[in-house]
Amino acid sequence: MKYFIKEIQLTESETWEISGYSEGKINSIQAYYNELREYKHPEQKLNIPFEQHGDSFTAVISIAEIAKLSLADRETAWKFKVNGNYPYTHLTTDGPIVNKPFQPTNSLYQYQFEFPEGVLTLISKPMDLSSSLENFSLSEDAIAGSLKIDPALTNGLFQAKLVFKRRPNASFYLFHEQKQAFDLGIINDNTVDFSIPVKELSPSFLVDTNNVLDVLIDISSTDIKKSIPTFLSINPDMKSAIPKEIEIAAPLFASLRSYVTGSNRLSFYFKKNLQGLVSLHQLSESNNSITLQFKLERHFAESQLVAKRRDKKANTFEYNIEQVWPLKKGLSKYSVRIDKKDFLAGPVNNADTTWDFYLRGPNTPDLPVLANDTIDFSSFDYFDIANKQFKAKMTRNGLNNLSCYTIVAPKIKPDVTRIAVMGTCFSRNAFNSSPFFNPDYKAFFECSFTQFHSSIISVMTKPYAGINLKKYDDMSENERTTVAEDWKKDFFTNLRKSNSDYFLIDLYPDVIRPVMWVDNETAVTMSYVVEQSQLLNDLPCERISDHIDNEAFFEEWKGYADLFIEKLTEIIPADRIILNKGGFTTSYYAKNRAVVEYKNKMTIERNNYFWDRLNNYFLTKLPEAQVIDFSKKPYIGDFNYPFGHSFSHFESPYYKDFLKELIYITKS
Repeated sequence: MKYFIKEIQLTESETWEISGYSEGKINSIQAYYNELREYKHPEQKLNIPFEQHGDSFTAVISIAEIAKLSLADRETAWKFKVNGNYPYTHLTTDGPIVNKPFQPTNSLYQYQFEFPEGVLTLISKPMDLSSSLENFSLSEDAIAGSLKIDPALTNGLFQAKLVFKRRPNASFYLFHEQKQAFDLGIINDNTVDFSIPVKELSPSFLVDTNNVLDVLIDISSTDIKKSIPTFLSINPDMKSAIPKEIEIAAPLFASLRSYVTGSNRLSFYFKKNLQGLVSLHQLSESNNSITLQFKLERHFAESQLVAKRRDKKANTFEYNIEQVWPLKKGLSKYSVRIDKKDFLAGPVNNADTTWDFYLRGPNTPDLPVLANDTIDFSSFDYFDIANKQFKAKMTRNGLNNLSCYTIVAPKIKPDVTRIAVMGTCFSRNAFNSSPFFNPDYKAFFECSFTQFHSSIISVMTKPYAGINLKKYDDMSENERTTVAEDWKKDFFTNLRKSNSDYFLIDLYPDVIRPVMWVDNETAVTMSYVVEQSQLLNDLPCERISDHIDNEAFFEEWKGYADLFIEKLTEIIPADRIILNKGGFTTSYYAKNRAVVEYKNKMTIERNNYFWDRLNNYFLTKLPEAQVIDFSKKPYIGDFNYPFGHSFSHFESPYYKDFLKELIYITKS
């Protein structure tokens, strides 16, 4: 059955009236599009009102409704389906139709009907806006200047915000985490002045020692709050005026330096400035204790010495686990005495772990402890801690600050182990007996239960049974089972029945896959299986938790991770849970065995960065867990991978080494 468009008219009320004829009865018309950002999103849909008289029909499309639902920062291609059954019947044309591009006066978007392959398509296209810096100053009080918007906008109808966005890593210039916006007001004569008080810069930007803040200008209509972001560009004659640096005193103890990026944009280095504010005067060791003495210029009453465990985060690290000792004041010095039997006690250590020492006082950030050259660390050796499961040694780190290093040496004993797996091929394919993987794994392990491609958020919500999966012939039987198991939400029941000795988990589904909420109590994992199926568009969708905003995802995920860990440890002892830290490869062996980098390397590295953050949080809540960490091993992908090469599939030695590591952990 076909539905042909004959005429499109723009009305004074800013709607389009579309008229045509139909070969049959029309029950509904929907406008829709699939957003492709990070992943394929389910359809955004809009019901279109229409009237039908015999074989003729008229439909009315509201520009305001289209504007409200279109993408803010990129082109949106709306198509129109009739009656909604898949495969869709689209509104089409059997000949040329005249229509002109239209842009409302108060809009940043142009609209145009096009007809690719005869299918009616409405394109919403954002203006190609740019912002450039006209003048600039940086002082201890303010970041100030003026900027120009291009092309010209109608006075009084548009507004601007200046937005600082922190990169998670200096090399990830396309991705951001923390952000802070400052209203700049209405745009007139296409120029905007700004003055941002330095004291109002958010301390949440001071995540790492050095942080990169990019400056963007968000431009929006005063009526529709969707904004088009533009980087603040630097004209060549302005470059020499940009580099400036200021010191920011207590309580931040930081420096702020402006600079021009390689793309001629304004950015800042926001750097912690804590080095040398606290120094160690003396370090001594006995058979039973360690004593540290400090000479302090500042008053540090009611302060503490804090040891913080380094947790890898891409090419830097973060702190999630710590141990604290009170600082005691003597006649002329402050000191801390640490009993070795209590030092780094509890399930907080991993093999080859570094702990950094800080002094924590009221109303100040934690200050690193400088280990002066007068202290001779060569006389210090490893000593037993944590009931002799680990050994520790005091040392000076690369920044000349006080650190401690811990090692572990477990023993091996042979037996066969029942192991449950929740995760993906990063973990499960170690239990594959084909030659590429581990032909002899059954001599060591029985894989007693598998939960495949399920997000922790999904696992912790209510079951979903609203769609019959058997009708989808665009997925295999195994893929259908993967989706069904995710929907049943019987993970904990199956785990308990499996009577497993160990539980192995990787967080791949949480790192990279979105979660779709079908209602306010039930979420399902948007695995690659769902995304590649028509099922994606048929699922009811209340909202999506995704990785376009990793900070928002992380905050939501943490609550479900807490609940997951609480229920998990009711079934599996904490020290029998194994976290596979995982990680994506940025390169692979090509067919000719040459090493080739994946084209989306930055995106891969950004995902690895976020994976580190999830791993670190998981281990903060479950410090007793065992860990498999191959981040320092040079494994890459392989064209000959049995299930197709990708950045999540590794060369054969990875899986063989993985099995050895599991044996090492489970037989100790």
